[in-house]
Amino acid sequence: MEGHEKPLTQILAINSSFTIPLYQRNYDWKEEHCEQLFSDLIKLKDPKRQNHFFGSIVSKQQSLTSSNIFIIDGQQRITTISLLLIALYKLAKKGELKYENEVSVKKIYGKYLVDEYSSDRKIKLKPIKNDMDAFDALLFKGENEYVKGSNVTRNFNLFVGWIKKHDLSLEDYLSAIEKLVIIDIKLNENDDAQLIFESLNSTGKDLEEADKIRNYLLMSLQPDIQEKYYNDYWNKIEVFTDYAPTMFIRDYLTIKLRRICKIDNLYKEFKKFAEISNLDRGDILREMLEYADYYDQFKKEKTDNVYLKYKFQELNTVGTSTVMPYYLGFMRYAKENNFSVDTEIKVFDVIENYLARRIICNLPTNALNKVFSTLQYDISKFIAKNDKSSSDYLDVLKFVLLKKLGNSMFPNDIKVRDNFQTRQIYRIPLEYKYFLFERMENGNEKGYHNDVVNGMKDNAISIEHIMPQTLTKEWKNALGAEWERIHERYLHTFANLTLTGYNSNYGNRSFAEKRDGFFDSKGQEVIGLNKSAFKLTESIKNKDKWTEEEMIERCNALTERFLKLFPMISTDISEKPADTISFDGDDVDEICTYRNISAFYYSGQKTETSSWKDMLLSLCKLVYDEHKDSVIQLCYKNEYFFSNSSKTYFSAFAENCYVRTSTSTKDKMQCIRYLFDNVGIGYEELEFELVPISDSED
Repeated sequence: MEGHEKPLTQILAINSSFTIPLYQRNYDWKEEHCEQLFSDLIKLKDPKRQNHFFGSIVSKQQSLTSSNIFIIDGQQRITTISLLLIALYKLAKKGELKYENEVSVKKIYGKYLVDEYSSDRKIKLKPIKNDMDAFDALLFKGENEYVKGSNVTRNFNLFVGWIKKHDLSLEDYLSAIEKLVIIDIKLNENDDAQLIFESLNSTGKDLEEADKIRNYLLMSLQPDIQEKYYNDYWNKIEVFTDYAPTMFIRDYLTIKLRRICKIDNLYKEFKKFAEISNLDRGDILREMLEYADYYDQFKKEKTDNVYLKYKFQELNTVGTSTVMPYYLGFMRYAKENNFSVDTEIKVFDVIENYLARRIICNLPTNALNKVFSTLQYDISKFIAKNDKSSSDYLDVLKFVLLKKLGNSMFPNDIKVRDNFQTRQIYRIPLEYKYFLFERMENGNEKGYHNDVVNGMKDNAISIEHIMPQTLTKEWKNALGAEWERIHERYLHTFANLTLTGYNSNYGNRSFAEKRDGFFDSKGQEVIGLNKSAFKLTESIKNKDKWTEEEMIERCNALTERFLKLFPMISTDISEKPADTISFDGDDVDEICTYRNISAFYYSGQKTETSSWKDMLLSLCKLVYDEHKDSVIQLCYKNEYFFSNSSKTYFSAFAENCYVRTSTSTKDKMQCIRYLFDNVGIGYEELEFELVPISDSED
């Protein structure tokens, strides 16, 4: 690798073509970047300014026999300058930019933009597929044929507009551009382009995580394979994800790792997964494309079945960021096992019930990350271990969800009834509001989903507090002596909320005025709730007053409506306390406290053991063999692990490595979590085989 400082135009003038490799991201310089460049060039017309540093261009010759140059890094800069040069050339040719000599116009075209002696593509710069058509149209076609919606076209038009606003000549701009200096870094045949690219972009500020992953998957391949994989897989993945694949890649990685990765660490996690899996790049891309197809189907509600489409709509409304890994895994499983559409709808119904009941019970959403990152895996594993078939899928799904405890629980009817009365619906996240009001308004009728949700999003439909947020003296008198308690308890609950589509401002008007309508201060009629078409308003129309009694009555009715919409699930599967339990289970501490252990599985390897103490020591030895340096470092922290000890309640598992073993089973579980978290091992890698218990002990 060698690098030299030189003018950018010296690079552009060589008799070579510049190819943006397919693994690079699309051109995406923003307006502010272009504006800063143009501002710098205006300043460079000052004769006292000799040059301006413009970053680096990293390139590599395609082969010893080819003059084609791959731009490894710096494509955004070289593309932007090329767009500016095209703008100058086109304006000069149309007579909209003055110039002193025709030679200057020919210089831009023949020296910087076009290689007329090339036997292949005449234009020097070859952007990636989605940008190339837009770039070529700017140079050779009329304005009415430019590619609309392209960043390439947008930034070209920006430059055209700015050039027209300044009274400068073509030569002024050329002189300024020729003062742009770059570091020209040329890679040799033996240089690893991927490693150099990672080093140049190690801060992660310029590239999205998906950009780095694309580069990792494509950069090291031969040009013909690279182009094939890009066209056959990556470009289609980008289309399926609307050219924003980062969140999809996180979902894909969640499926593979059974845990959610942080967005800013996605590239490192993906690279580690790819290296450990030993899968061919094509195999990874092929599988990613399959999941991306399901992602597109779900997000864009692509199905010919009207009922499944409504289910997609409802689930998309409530949010997919946490649940999407399960949706993708299930849709793949459903296709592989030829599930009927009816079965798919029933599965989605269960998930919708789970989410709706949790929203009403105000259970934390972060608990769902773990649930949905492993749910499909848990179901498949249960089916395989218990001689079930794919036809039992729905029952197994219900069984797995009903086993969840604590913050992951599937709330029963008692919990729903208790929480429905006090849940502050008006203050929940917007997507939850859209979802609940649509479902409570429409029930199981199909065809009205978009009317309600889109109406709320567009403010054509609004949420109305029947008892107002600010009470007048008239309202206080109507509510009675306990008006403060009543107001605080019911104000933002379903009991006191409805929908209105009149864009009316009822404010703190009396109940009678809200019900029957009134004329505002401008003499405009405000339609009352008694003329509302919303079903949620039906029980309000014939009321003479709005007090706690009416709110309790309405709350009870809406509670029953909710429970009918989202009925409690049940399953025919019955199971004794598991003889094998996963370490990532919610109830692992409680179950293991009252059971003896006979063996454990770590990374699929079974180890016989006679006690929880022996299990801990054996496990520590296995982890030590895999992660020696990390475990030794832990032993110097003197928490669960120690580097030396003469105390009897410490046990050695390697030289100068001790762990506290005279502890409760629950403490041993915490010790393992500490070890796995610090070393980087997923909890799902560990399972315990428990000593069978008799029916009487059960």
